[in-house]
Amino acid sequence: MIKNKVKGSGISFVRIVLTVMIITFSIRASNNMLTTSVPLLAKYYFGFSETEVGLIAALLSFTTFLTTALLNAKLSANKRRIAFVVSNFIYMLVFISIWVSNFYSIWVLAAVMGVLLGFIMPNIITAAGLFKDPKTRDRVLSIYTVVLSFSLIIGPLIESELLKFVSIREAFLIFALFGFISFVLSPFMKFPVEKQKKIKVKVFSNYGFRSAIFNIMAYNIPFAVLIAFAGIYEKDTFNISLSFVTLVFSLFFLSSFLSRIYLSIKPPHNIKFMMNGTIILTLIGITVMVFSRNLDIFIVSFLILGIPHGFAYPVSIITLGRSFKARFRNAANSYFFAIMMAVGVVLPTLSGFSIDNVGFKITFVFIILLVLVLLVLNNINFRRWKLNA
Repeated sequence: MIKNKVKGSGISFVRIVLTVMIITFSIRASNNMLTTSVPLLAKYYFGFSETEVGLIAALLSFTTFLTTALLNAKLSANKRRIAFVVSNFIYMLVFISIWVSNFYSIWVLAAVMGVLLGFIMPNIITAAGLFKDPKTRDRVLSIYTVVLSFSLIIGPLIESELLKFVSIREAFLIFALFGFISFVLSPFMKFPVEKQKKIKVKVFSNYGFRSAIFNIMAYNIPFAVLIAFAGIYEKDTFNISLSFVTLVFSLFFLSSFLSRIYLSIKPPHNIKFMMNGTIILTLIGITVMVFSRNLDIFIVSFLILGIPHGFAYPVSIITLGRSFKARFRNAANSYFFAIMMAVGVVLPTLSGFSIDNVGFKITFVFIILLVLVLLVLNNINFRRWKLNA
């Protein structure tokens, strides 16, 4: 039904795409504010230690993982629609609640937000890829990826300006407007009924899946730590305002956005070359950051790290698409997303403990070694993988 409607009506196509893109922008811009600013709120308003900051970041990822893997994946289209609309409404309320939160309630709110995102984010991706025609689907997914990156630039810019006039608590209240926009549009999202068949597929033995995982982990591991702790490190080391902290994040996502624009214009032909380049740029960016002695060099490291941030996820998704037949992709994507969420649970916890004990820079030296191991493993995997790309 959806397919025919989309195919037969240009107006319907535009309406569907606009709905997906506006919701994508609203959710991702506000969610990024949540993941980068809750650690700042916890640290400077509630007196959290680095370990506690890591734990609250891990809690959000853990509840997202549980909702996505155990609930959303098993619901029918109608039930997912209801869950999506309700989650968007509560999502708006959580931002209002953070405005009046305290040391104890912020833990509950972080857990609830994770649950909500587990219902919201996967369904946005599904809606963006509902088109049957491959060219149309790829085009819409490319637009979706660009909007995703664009929201990560605009969100921190808006917050940076707001923090010049209001407290970080009040900024959460204002960002609830993004949740309101998403809630108003959420009933118009499309939820195509999928035919569920029990098909056994060996995901983890697939070389393409392994490369996609090695590639995304080589970036997501340092990125998970950066999101939770880089803002705190910047403020404490360079004595800058919270407004400027969020501005630096905006520059980081600008670099990522430009990288994804490039990728949408020129899709990768050689996956191995693209993945190696992405991981090597990650290593360069981290190294520059670790040895930076002033704020200018630190900002340069963020601009460098934004490039692999723009490449890593799309290249991994493209790799999965080339490695699995259509009927197996849902299983592959589900396991891929689950592993990404697992990284978001484990890394902030371990890194928070590490930063408390050995400091920010030494922690990232360990991460450099771990990324080097992933680079080697990925190239060993490529030697065994006969890839026509």
